[in-house]
Formats: sequence, C-alpha cells, structure tokens
Amino acid sequence: MPAARMWEYEMRRMKVSGERCGAGEHPSVEQLAYLLSRIDLFETFTPFTLRLVARDCEIVELAPGEVLFEYGSPGGSLYIVLDGQLEVARGERAIAVVGRNEYVGELALIDPGVRSASVRAVSSTRLLEVPEQVFDQYLRREPESLAAMMRTVTRRLRTMLDEMQRAYEQLHMQVHDMLNLLNVLNGASLVAEALPETDPHHRYLEMISQTRDRLEQMMRSVLRRVRGQPAGYPREPTDLVELVRDTLRTDLALHPDVRRVQVVVHRRGALEPCPCNPSDLRRVIGNLVINAAQAVGDDGLVEIELSQVPGKAVIEVKDNGPGVPAALLPMIFEPRFSTKPEGTGLGLSSARLIVEGLHGGTLSYRGQVGRGATFRVELPLN
Repeated sequence: MPAARMWEYEMRRMKVSGERCGAGEHPSVEQLAYLLSRIDLFETFTPFTLRLVARDCEIVELAPGEVLFEYGSPGGSLYIVLDGQLEVARGERAIAVVGRNEYVGELALIDPGVRSASVRAVSSTRLLEVPEQVFDQYLRREPESLAAMMRTVTRRLRTMLDEMQRAYEQLHMQVHDMLNLLNVLNGASLVAEALPETDPHHRYLEMISQTRDRLEQMMRSVLRRVRGQPAGYPREPTDLVELVRDTLRTDLALHPDVRRVQVVVHRRGALEPCPCNPSDLRRVIGNLVINAAQAVGDDGLVEIELSQVPGKAVIEVKDNGPGVPAALLPMIFEPRFSTKPEGTGLGLSSARLIVEGLHGGTLSYRGQVGRGATFRVELPLN
C-alpha cells in the first residue's frame, strides 16, 4: 500500500477509535493518539509517532478549584486539556481560560525554570501530561511544533499586554480623581491656622494636613510613571532619628495596631545625615513597625535602633513576637505573600523595592521562632 494511502488509513482508524472516547472514560493509547492529532503541536506527526507520544504520557484529573501548579514552582511538564477548563493567573489577575485541545506549561519547557503563572481547574478537568523527556524526544526538534507553541505564547502575551494597558488607563483615571478629592483635606490646614497651637485639636489637624501633602506626592509620582514620563528620584540629606520619630508622631500615631504596643527608639552613637527620599523611607518604617506591632499583639514591645557602620546608615526594627517559621523565610519579601488572613502581602515587598531598588541599600531579616524578629535596613551614605 502506498505511503500516502497508509497514512490516510491509519488516521481514519485512529479517528474512529478516538471518537468512541466519551467524557469521563479513560482513553486508550489509540484514542489519545487521535486526540493528539487534533492539536497544532502534533499536526505533522505520523500515526506511529503519535502512538509513541501517547504511550509515554499520563492522564491527570483535577477537581473544581484544584491547583495544577503554582507561580514560581519548578517546571517540568506540558499539560493538554482533554475535558474541562483551566484558569491561568498571575497573582490575583486571571490571564487566560484554557479549554479542550489547548495546553499550558509550555514556557517552562521552552525556557527551563520556574512556572511563570499559577493554574487551577475551573471545573472537573482531565489533562494529558507531556513530561519534559517526551517533549525533548519528539517536539523540541520539530519546527512546526515549536512554531505552534510560539503562536500560543504570543497570543497570551498580547492578551496580557491589552489587559495591562486597560489597567493602566483605569489607574490613571482613578488616581486623577483621587487627587481631586484630596483638595477637600485642604480645609484641615485652614482650620489649624485658625486655632491656637495649644488647642488639643491642632495636632490632629496638622497630621491630616501633612498626610494629605504626602499622599499628593505619591499620587503624582504614580501618574508620572503611568504616563511614561521620565522622573529622577529625589533625595536629600535626612536626619533619620527625627524622620523615625516624626513618622511615629504623625503617620502611625492613630494606627490601631501600633497604639496597642510600646514603641521605643534607640540612637547608637553619632549619626550623620543620610541621603534618601524621606517620603519613601517613611513608608518603609511604617510598614516595618506595623508588621512588628501586628506580630507582638497587645502590650508587646517594638524597638527601632538607629546606628551607622562604615559607609552605611542602619535602621533595625525589632519585636518580641513569635518570629517567622524557617519554611516561610524564602517567601516573606514576595508580593502578595502574607502570614495574616487579612494581609495584602505588599508591605515587605514595597519596603524592599524602596530600600534596594531605589536607594541601592539592603533589607534583611534575622530571628528565631519564639524569640522575635529583626528587620535590618542598610542605606548607603555616599
């Protein structure tokens, strides 16, 4: 029989077998080979090769809501959806919904490393797992398969870029409207000017006015970034002891968690002014103190120690709380990771970005379970 007719015969036979596979049934190798033939990755494969691939793959079944893999986990397999649906997400943002005859996990095979997104089942889902060794043996050398994979990756990237553009536009509009609302708080300054400084309300009005000014600075900075406007990073010589004390007096004075604990500031030796962005450094101190206060609970102790080592200013925030379990240490600076059910997981990641990304310093942790925690900020003095 000529090769072309043999191919047609084999494909017809696989088609008949494949179409007999109903939902929920465990497919045979012949049926899996037919299902593979309908996917762009395998469209150039012979029936014989399709059977070899099908033989070396595994069926995976997921319940609704069950996680297939998490963002940052080791990669190693590609998954083809036979029945059901998967949701692909990065953080809290859904990137795509993947259905029958589509696949996920291809990036970890093209570029070995950790998973670039999380995937969970939307409904009861049945998958065909293509292990890395099968990919290397049958797919890596097939130009058509790699081209199909690139089309899928490109389509998903375009979707992500479109969603990011929409999110930036919404952010731009919302920050603009929030700036307009801040004007209402200008009334605090007017009232404060009319009151004597001895009035017990004067201090709170000053706090409102100062906070309003800092919020405006932050929002205008966000707007510049959203618009793509280049902006330098302003720094000025700053007395860190006064900055810390003022942050406690104003930014954190009314915070419910901080008010429940004792906060003590220690100054170790002579300290020269530190070139920094005061507004952003207040955010770092605020996040670290709030985290410490939440860790120690009522009547706990939080200590802030300021010192200098050669070429660096040092700020340490210590607490006498339970500390961080060793298993969680690699994740504490990751965005959206939190040990608190109500936590956003953004405080420490924001602090690290400001300290390391914007100031060229370091933010580190040390501590033992049951013996408290210490977060150490080091900032360059030159």
